[in-house]
Amino acid sequence: MLVVVLVAACTTRDTVATAGTGPDVDTYCQGTGPPVLVDDACTGDLAEAVFRHAVCACGDLGLGASLVTDAFDSRLGPYAPGGTGGHIGVNLGLDYNGTLTAGGDVTVAGTRGLSAGTRLDVAGNLAVAGQLGRPSSTIGVGGAARVGGNIDVGALTVAGSLTTTTGATVAGSVTAGSRTTAPVAVPPPCRCDPTDILDVSAVVADHSIANHDADIGITAGELDGVSGDATLELPCGRFYLSRILASGGGTVTIRATGRTALFIAGDVTLDGNLTVEIAPGAELDLFITGFLNLPGTARLGDPARPRALRVYIASAGSIALSGGSTLAGNLYAPDADLATSAPVDVYGAVLLNRWNLSAPVNIHYDRAIEVAGDACER
Repeated sequence: MLVVVLVAACTTRDTVATAGTGPDVDTYCQGTGPPVLVDDACTGDLAEAVFRHAVCACGDLGLGASLVTDAFDSRLGPYAPGGTGGHIGVNLGLDYNGTLTAGGDVTVAGTRGLSAGTRLDVAGNLAVAGQLGRPSSTIGVGGAARVGGNIDVGALTVAGSLTTTTGATVAGSVTAGSRTTAPVAVPPPCRCDPTDILDVSAVVADHSIANHDADIGITAGELDGVSGDATLELPCGRFYLSRILASGGGTVTIRATGRTALFIAGDVTLDGNLTVEIAPGAELDLFITGFLNLPGTARLGDPARPRALRVYIASAGSIALSGGSTLAGNLYAPDADLATSAPVDVYGAVLLNRWNLSAPVNIHYDRAIEVAGDACER
């Protein structure tokens, strides 16, 4: 078993920046709140811009099992069922056969529209650029609804106003607080263009030469080729790894104990389990250029503080969460698909390309991520 435990307090001492630009670890750790990148961008501000929905899909969202979203605020206490919020956004089309329950809004921007299953319940507002429903669908909307295409449902109930376009057909039992005919424009809800929000590969490359590895005595290859159990404990600072390659069926544990950011240039490849721990009061931003391979159980983050973990992945491919896994954080992977074949509870938010969901999923959105940048200090 390899155990790499590195505990370095941010106390005053004589040191220099590891390489390139950026302050030394002590100067950096005088700030508080979410990590700051070498270009002076606060990761809290980035998280605010990206994670506005419990689930956001850059492509189509096709669900093979039920999906339920709600919300809580981790600054006020741990998760409790029934909190309002937890928006769902889709840039292209939404298609599912079962049930979908959204504690917030549902927004579908693509002209493919929303092919609803047996039941759709939306606590907030519904906005669909294309068609809505199936003849067997029962849909309830707690707020207003705007639909740009035809409506074909078993039943549609809208508490507020229902807006449809001129010439659209409406089939099924439809009840609304009021009816309006007007053009319906639905902008893409998900910020998926890396040039608009984040070029993860460029962020990692910047920190390959400006990091605090040497300040705490690690190298870029610290977890390259480990076997069995391995633990890397990271204090306050910005750290860089070339890749993570683990064999032997053990558990790789990454533990953040401060204002921590970790940048990984290559793939994260394990034949065992992955655990990411966030100590009380700590935060971790994890940037991965390569592929994230999780054949075993993944336990990521703290369900009581999902806002404290943000994971950004540049590569495409499929990220699998097996049975028993927990995602308690915020995942940005606009080119990747997420695959879940067993029931999973997610605490936080996911932005991805598509979701291959074949077992029920509950997403408990942490509204505290919406103000993550407020605590950032340079």
